[in-house]
Amino acid sequence: MAAPLQLTDVAHGEQKGWRRSQHLVDSLPYVDGLTPQEKAAVDKMIEEEMRSSSKKPSDYLNELPPLPETRFKAMDTARYSLDPPPPTKRSDHNAWRAALDNAHAQLEHQYNRLLNLELLLKFGPDSWRMHNEALSAFVTRLQEQLAAVKRQVDTLNRERKLQQHAAGSELSKLEAEYLGLVHKNKDIEAACRGLEAEIAAMREALPRDGQQAAGSGAADGEQAAAAAQEQQQQGQPNGVGEPAEGMQE
Repeated sequence: MAAPLQLTDVAHGEQKGWRRSQHLVDSLPYVDGLTPQEKAAVDKMIEEEMRSSSKKPSDYLNELPPLPETRFKAMDTARYSLDPPPPTKRSDHNAWRAALDNAHAQLEHQYNRLLNLELLLKFGPDSWRMHNEALSAFVTRLQEQLAAVKRQVDTLNRERKLQQHAAGSELSKLEAEYLGLVHKNKDIEAACRGLEAEIAAMREALPRDGQQAAGSGAADGEQAAAAAQEQQQQGQPNGVGEPAEGMQE
């Protein structure tokens, strides 16, 4: 039989860290079922707590620390434009040279874009196919990890259920033994009270029996003494007369 579920730590005070001074869960949810009345009482307490709470479900996210602010530099789009020199510098040779260099750079960028589009049309499908296969393999690994975690959770819940059922059976057995001993003690206590009552009645009846025995003994003694005295009185003339007759002879 599996060992019953035991709590090796005390209810509170011995924990360290975030569990310090907190109560441990010592219930057996797989064994201790809630009656409809208890469930209704629990639901009522939860509703009252939610009504009395000043927090809303959306307020719990406000307790999280704010995200760090990240500032990105604005993209410089001036180099992607083909603006001519301003009207004030239309006669400036250097301004036109800068505009011409910018035009050559934009032309090279467009040429690179065309090359990238051609490469994408030629190798893009295979590249995307390989990328999708990599994503599928990644999803498969995640699903396998999820299935492994679910199996671990199911195994843990199964072991916990077996342990709690074993503990529940042991508790039921001990409770039955306790109730049996309580009833036995009550029966013994009732028997003791009955014996005490009988002993008290016998003690009360004992002196009366002694007095009656003493009274009957005294009466018998008086009767015996009276009978002996009467016999003695009747026997005295015969005893005195006999010697007299002998003397006369």
